[in-house]
Amino acid sequence: MYIKSPFNWVGNKYKHLDKINEIVGGKKYKRVIEPFMGTGNILLNINAPAEAYIGSDSIPLLPRIYSYMKKNKQKYVLEELEEIIKGWCNFSDNDTYYVFRDYWNSKYVNCICDKEFIYETVLLLKMCSNSMVRFNSKGEFNTGFRGLEKSQIEFFNENKKNDIIIQLNALNDVINTRNFSFVTRDFKDILEQIAENDLLVLDPPYILRTDMYNMRFTKEDDDYLLNFLSNTKNDFIYFNYLERDGEINVKIEKLLENTSLKVECINDKTLSGQGRKGTKNVKEVIITNIT
Repeated sequence: MYIKSPFNWVGNKYKHLDKINEIVGGKKYKRVIEPFMGTGNILLNINAPAEAYIGSDSIPLLPRIYSYMKKNKQKYVLEELEEIIKGWCNFSDNDTYYVFRDYWNSKYVNCICDKEFIYETVLLLKMCSNSMVRFNSKGEFNTGFRGLEKSQIEFFNENKKNDIIIQLNALNDVINTRNFSFVTRDFKDILEQIAENDLLVLDPPYILRTDMYNMRFTKEDDDYLLNFLSNTKNDFIYFNYLERDGEINVKIEKLLENTSLKVECINDKTLSGQGRKGTKNVKEVIITNIT
């Protein structure tokens, strides 16, 4: 049974854990390192015994929360969650969400991380539109409200609340079972400090065209990573699109000129656009040098 982070958002690789663990096959490593951690579902569930597990992400939210959970080892309780929800009028209208989001941002930008903030973060990410996690140039979370379904009078029913508590406690148990550490560092700094027998799990932004680069992940970053993969002796698992709607990722094709690499297709469809309506044909792949 895999542990699913309650902070889950679009883009995670949770559903591919069977394939990932089949590739790793229980092989032992000194460290397992994930420089683009996201929600950490791979790192939390990977079947690779190691002395240490290191997760890093450019967005400090989850490294901060996971570090707090590891340090404090608290139990998460339904009554505490319900008290927060009731304090916000059960999130029964749009306006409440946006006031709550402003309140949450005031804590986040001031690096306030406590047990209450953990509950609040799960609630925020469950309510945000399309589970898309976006931050503006000020570092503030700015995703809109998912909205209530016609039959709903409040966003969180008993099943949703119970699921949150179960997931939080399961996550807390896993984080405190293995030797995890969570940091916010540039991926290049992480890769420059790898050691022999480290396993690298690499799930960077997927880039097909130059207009898809941004300040968080530039052309130089992409080139650095692909050059690293072409030359490293460390085992790695790397995710990207090989193709999307007929457009070929030429950089990945060049990487695959190294015929010792193995390619596994893990997805052939993806939802398109911010409205998430319709699908696009893709070839999402795992590329690995693990034998």
